Amino acid sequence: MKKIIATIVALVFSTSAYAVTLSELSVGASFNHGLYVGNGKEENYTHAGVLEKTTTKDGAAFVDSYASIFVEAQVNEDVSIGLSYTPESIDTPQNVNGEEGGDNKVKAEFENLTTLYVLGKSDMGVYGKIGYSQMDIHLVTENVGNYKDQDTNGFEFALGYEHEAGDGVGIRAELAYHMFDDVKADNGITDKNEITVSDMEGATARISLVKSF
Repeated sequence: MKKIIATIVALVFSTSAYAVTLSELSVGASFNHGLYVGNGKEENYTHAGVLEKTTTKDGAAFVDSYASIFVEAQVNEDVSIGLSYTPESIDTPQNVNGEEGGDNKVKAEFENLTTLYVLGKSDMGVYGKIGYSQMDIHLVTENVGNYKDQDTNGFEFALGYEHEAGDGVGIRAELAYHMFDDVKADNGITDKNEITVSDMEGATARISLVKSF
């Protein structure tokens, strides 16, 4: 997915029809506060591969705050193409299940959230965004074996307003909606545990500072 995003960006920025100059570039940083929700299912198998137990948890929600950075290239006065990146992880709370032999503990860390997007802005400063996102999912576990890292793709839709403060500086406020594909992982042993996370979605309030050159 990251290679696809990099290829698209390279093609757009290198095509003469969309050639940009330094005066049409913007960089920025955002503070994000998000609410995320999803459905979880854990399936426990015996050493013979027989499903022994299924545990489900629907509508599990958590909140987290994080920073992100972005760069945008202006196609024309109304449309820009941007790429945002979240350098820190978005962490779920740790889930603890009491089991014989010790507590099973699982926590998910969503890492390297990257979004390629198109932004359309009106003369009044109101804008909309649509983007394609990718992120890695790292499961931190205790007493349940080691799970392989996964990745997932999804979409982002946002609506916001930009106030021009002068000297090429702008302040943005926006609300975004995210949705991601389902993921599945197991701990790689014979009597395995398999975890499926589905219907992942979220809403984010975002404040950004942007500088145009």
